[in-house]
Amino acid sequence: MSINALFTIFSAAIGLCIGSFLNVAALRGLSGESIVFPPSKCPKCGKKLNWYTNIPVISYIFLLGKCQFCKKPISPQYPIVELANALLYVFAFLNFGISINTLIIWVILSVFILICITDFREHVVLDFHTYILIAAGLLYNIFHLGSISITESILGIAAGYLIFEILARIGTLTVKTRAFGEGDTLIAMGAGALLGWKMLLPAVFLSIVIQAFFAIPALFVKYIKNKNFPGASSLFITVLSIITLRFLNQDSCFYFIWLILICLILAICLFVLIKNIKTRQSEGFYYMPFGPALVFAAFLVFFYSDKILSFLS
Repeated sequence: MSINALFTIFSAAIGLCIGSFLNVAALRGLSGESIVFPPSKCPKCGKKLNWYTNIPVISYIFLLGKCQFCKKPISPQYPIVELANALLYVFAFLNFGISINTLIIWVILSVFILICITDFREHVVLDFHTYILIAAGLLYNIFHLGSISITESILGIAAGYLIFEILARIGTLTVKTRAFGEGDTLIAMGAGALLGWKMLLPAVFLSIVIQAFFAIPALFVKYIKNKNFPGASSLFITVLSIITLRFLNQDSCFYFIWLILICLILAICLFVLIKNIKTRQSEGFYYMPFGPALVFAAFLVFFYSDKILSFLS
């Protein structure tokens, strides 16, 4: 077996073990418990788990997804996080090999997962996690491991703060509440530290696209359930119009007609959305966590910046 294959297996094993720790760190971070004491226990019955029931992924399969004591279901979050972290570790190793780059990127990827766990579960981003992200991004560029200077990294932190705080203030002025949480601002600062201010901009744009991809269908279903047919219809027509616009000839008169119609429909959507936010009827859409979309966008831009810039241009 080659040395490269051995280190790939090693990366996967380390990723699985760290992934198991990430589950503990995220859940205990939310509950305020120590990540060291008490030892691992069943969240349902509270009994201490044996070592052989703590083996990443394997124990979950062996126990058929149930606690060995109370037989209640174990959340699939545990094996999903472990496998995701292992795959990301292998991906980073295959890109950077045996280097300090790999170690720092491993830290950043694990923090990304921590942020996703807490944001998905409780719509909370813990400040400590984002501070690690900012520090790791700066460290990565201080050692000149990336393609940007430390100055660009610091400017990226400032840009992340300004962009999201300005957007948040716009939300405060229009609907009397922040458009983005403070945690999203901290995530953007961490992404800026890693990517620099230039690459942060396409990351923010991509995160909005990713969020819309999941949020628009969720909002559409929400409108249908609430029998808000004007809102549902405007969303449906908007998406259909954008798809149609993509295949129209830009020199065609119909292209500009469709463009005007889309602007009008988007204005209607915005009006309906603001109205529903004010009456707290659209919480399913408005409170959908944005952190995971921003994290995923930062990941894509970091590893595929050339392709993304080529696509956008």
